[in-house]
Amino acid sequence: MGTALTSLPTVTESILARYAATPTWWPTAPEIDVAACLYKIVTPYHPPTWGLALHEARFLYAFPNLLSNLKYGAPIGDPPILAHTFIPNNLKSAELDPAYMDEFLASEVATGCIDSLFMGAQAHDIFSGHFHTAPLGLVKNPGSTGLQMIFPKRTILANPPTAG
Repeated sequence: MGTALTSLPTVTESILARYAATPTWWPTAPEIDVAACLYKIVTPYHPPTWGLALHEARFLYAFPNLLSNLKYGAPIGDPPILAHTFIPNNLKSAELDPAYMDEFLASEVATGCIDSLFMGAQAHDIFSGHFHTAPLGLVKNPGSTGLQMIFPKRTILANPPTAG
């Protein structure tokens, strides 16, 4: 017994679905100084104080690179070459108080702790390739009614520039 192929009528349905409007303009990021971004070292430690403490404790010999690493930065480990760019969404808690988030980030930019907005193409230029970012979020500050910014310690991971 064989199977007979029959032509079936084409059925089309209209399904209503929500959509997002395509923006007609894109925000512009300010011009960037690549050298200032790549070599910015932000640390809560004060290298001269550490140097004095290590010297007085006679431990300076045990940590010969520590002061240089605090002053100029130091790679941690030997991360693999990144094969793609990864930019996750912020944590849902970032939506708890958007005004606080904006004020906090503006303050960090104003004090030079972080750089301002980068477009993806600018970040690719700065890091000479792919990069990963970490999401931001807010948590309740213990003993206070305020919120505190949280983010993983390694906020940007990028391929190092190659010597050429």
